[in-house]
Amino acid sequence: MLSKRSGRQTHIDLSPVGVPDQMKLGWNGAPLLLLMRRRTFLNLLALGTSGLRLSAIKGQTRPSRRIMTVLGPIPPREIGRTLMHEHVMVDFVGAKKISPGRYDPNEVFQKALPHLKELRSLGCDTLVDCTPNYIGRDPELLRRLSKATGLHIITNTGLYGAADDKYVPRFAYTESADELAARWVQESEDGIPPAGIRPGFMKIGVDSGPLSVIDAKLVTAAARTHRRTGLAIAAHPGAGTAALAEVNVL
Repeated sequence: MLSKRSGRQTHIDLSPVGVPDQMKLGWNGAPLLLLMRRRTFLNLLALGTSGLRLSAIKGQTRPSRRIMTVLGPIPPREIGRTLMHEHVMVDFVGAKKISPGRYDPNEVFQKALPHLKELRSLGCDTLVDCTPNYIGRDPELLRRLSKATGLHIITNTGLYGAADDKYVPRFAYTESADELAARWVQESEDGIPPAGIRPGFMKIGVDSGPLSVIDAKLVTAAARTHRRTGLAIAAHPGAGTAALAEVNVL
């Protein structure tokens, strides 16, 4: 995250801080630049830390320098060349129909393995898997692939509200933002059942235009999860209106 002050305003690049240039996220392939008040910039500064957990103690922050992979935490210096937005496997059937039995994990493993080995041989060190829950997230599959290839792989917690909410499970409509955050905090602290693999960031998504009730709830839950865990937030912003609305919530 880079800033340049101009009077009472700050130009801000919402790329993660404390990570190599090749890891920096952009919107539609380019850095996302916003114009905002300095106070807003300071409030957002703790966001987007890409695995560097920040704990607020009496108004101060102290970093716990680790990045959580599917095989456990690693120091940032080991992350190396990183692909920041990949999907090893996805299932677009929707939250109402998705289930683990819809695919054979061994078949997916064998299909993905040669591609990830080639990726590793070309110098890639880390892959960030952005497939959320209810679209095919499979941390155990990712852990097997990480062990077999030597790639660091990072999985996520959160829910995806884009695509007209096709991938939002029913409970998300009835639970509050705090209740959703509690689910994500639990996955961060205790791991994703059944294997207990811990996520390294949050993945959310929203539809274009003004935030719907459910999309605003997901963004709010992500912000509250971040404040409790330090997990960075990766978000599909829809169009510009939705992206700015997300920033306002955060």
